[in-house]
Amino acid sequence: MHEFLSPLPDSVISASHWWVALSGGADSVALLYALHAARAEAGGPPISAIHVNHGLHSDADAWSDVCQRHCDRLEIPLCIECVEVRSERRGLEAAAREARYRAFEHVLREGDVLFTAHHADDMVETVMLRLFRGAGPKGLAGIPRQRPCGEGVIFRPFLEITSAALRDAVTRAGIEFVTDPSNLKVDQDRNYLRQVVIPAVEARWPGYRDTVSRAAQLQAQVQRRLTQLPLPVSQTVMGEPALEIDGELAPDLLAAQIHQWVSEHSTAVPDRRRLLEFARQALTAQPDRLPEIRWDGRCLRVWRRQIIEVSEPQQEPWLPETIIVGEASAGDWGELLWTTGEGGVALCPGAVLKVEPSQNIASLASPGRARKSTHKWLQEMNVPPWWRSQLPVLIDNNDPVWVLSAGPLEGIAVHHRACGSPGLKPRWRPFSAL
Repeated sequence: MHEFLSPLPDSVISASHWWVALSGGADSVALLYALHAARAEAGGPPISAIHVNHGLHSDADAWSDVCQRHCDRLEIPLCIECVEVRSERRGLEAAAREARYRAFEHVLREGDVLFTAHHADDMVETVMLRLFRGAGPKGLAGIPRQRPCGEGVIFRPFLEITSAALRDAVTRAGIEFVTDPSNLKVDQDRNYLRQVVIPAVEARWPGYRDTVSRAAQLQAQVQRRLTQLPLPVSQTVMGEPALEIDGELAPDLLAAQIHQWVSEHSTAVPDRRRLLEFARQALTAQPDRLPEIRWDGRCLRVWRRQIIEVSEPQQEPWLPETIIVGEASAGDWGELLWTTGEGGVALCPGAVLKVEPSQNIASLASPGRARKSTHKWLQEMNVPPWWRSQLPVLIDNNDPVWVLSAGPLEGIAVHHRACGSPGLKPRWRPFSAL
C-alpha cells in the first residue's frame, strides 16, 4: 500500500520520530501498513502509533484492541490516549476533534512528524463544509498537506487518494479494520454531506474531486499572497498582540484585516457578520468604550486605536510574596527573567524585594517626575485597563522601585546607590500573555 503515499519531503524522512494517527478505520490502517513498508524499503526514523479513545461509542475499547493487534503484528509501539470529550460549546464533532489534537500535541516532541490518513474525499468535504459556512481563502484552501502541531508537524500523504481506493486495498489484503456506525448517521453535518449531498453531486459532476481540489489550490495561492501583505501589528506593554486601527478604512476592509490577522494563528475565526459589526464598532468607538468580540475561548478588544488579543490576569491572589533580583523564576504569575541594566535604572543583584499588586498601592512616581495616582500613572504608561489592578509592584524597604512590565519608579535611585555591581532590569510576561 505504500504506492499510495505521496513523495515524502526530506524534512519528513529525516524526522526524529514518525507517529501514525491510528483510529482503526480502513484509511488509518492503510496508512500504518504503508508507512511500515516505506520505512523498511527506504529507511526512516523510529515509528510509533497513537490511538485516541474518545469513549463515545460502546465499541470504543474494542477499536483500541484492533489497533493494538495491528501494532503488535508490525512490532510498532502503540500509545493509547483516553480523552474526555466536552461538547458544551462547539458540538460533539468539533469537541472530539479538539480533544484528539490535544492528545497528538501531548506526545509530539521537537522534530517529530505525525502522519494522518486524510484523503481526497476528506479534502472535498472540508472545502464544501467551509463554503457553506462562508469561509474565506484560508478555509477554502482545504486541508494543508503539512502544518505545525505542538512541537512537531502533521503530514498528510493520502490527499490525492480516494477513500474507496484505500478501503479496497485493505479489503483485498485481508487486513482487519473497524467501521464506526455513527458515520452512517446524517445528523452531523459532515456525515450528511458525505451520505446525501456528495452522491448527488457525483451523479451530476463525476469529476468533482479534481475540480474542487483545483479550486482549493487556487484559494491556497490567494491565501499565501494575503499572508505576504503587511499588517499593522504591534503589541501592548503586556506582550498582548495588537492590530493597529486605520481610521480611514471601511468596516468591511478592517474586518478582512482582522480575519487575516486572526487566521494566521488559528483555524477558528468569528463569522463574517460578527466580524463586520465588531469592525464597525472599532472604527466608531469613543475613547471610554471597549468594544470586544469573544469566540472559542478568545477575546479581541478595542483600546486606544488598537484591536488587542486580550490575555486577562487571574482574579484571585496570584503573585509571589518576594522575588530575588537576578534569579529567574516562574509560576502561576508568569515568567521573570533579567537583563543587564544601565546607570540608575536598574536593580541590585541579590536584593530581596517584596511584591504587591498595583491595586494595593495608592500612588506612584517615575524617577524625577511628579507623583500621581496609581491608576493615572499606569494609564500614562499605556497599560491596558484590564491589567491596571494586578501588575506586580516591586518594593524595597517600603519604597516602590519597579512596576512589572511598566518601568522603574522614583525609589530606584536610593536602591541603586547601595548597589556595588552592575544592575539588572526585570523582563516579565504573565503566562496568559505568553
